[in-house]
Amino acid sequence: MAEEIQTTEKNAILAALLNLCLFGGVGYYYLGQSKKGLWAIIITLILSWLGVGMVVPWITAYDAYLLGSKLANGESIRINECGLGFLSGVFGIFGAKDE
Repeated sequence: MAEEIQTTEKNAILAALLNLCLFGGVGYYYLGQSKKGLWAIIITLILSWLGVGMVVPWITAYDAYLLGSKLANGESIRINECGLGFLSGVFGIFGAKDE
């Protein structure tokens, strides 16, 4: 069974801003999704080196906002859950698969 995160003390906008402004993954750390956050940062850095890294923070910011909103509404999220469906496949490749 996948570990769940349950807290209402998380701010969805802060999580989104952290992902947008700090390497595309710091907001995931804030939400408690450290493995996913690490991979988001690595992917952002690699794609930045290739010249397209600014796409990742925008996508992960929206994802973090969706997850932060769930937590703020009293719902729980799984440790590697993604708010955007296609990100489950992307992070699954790197081992941050939601079980």
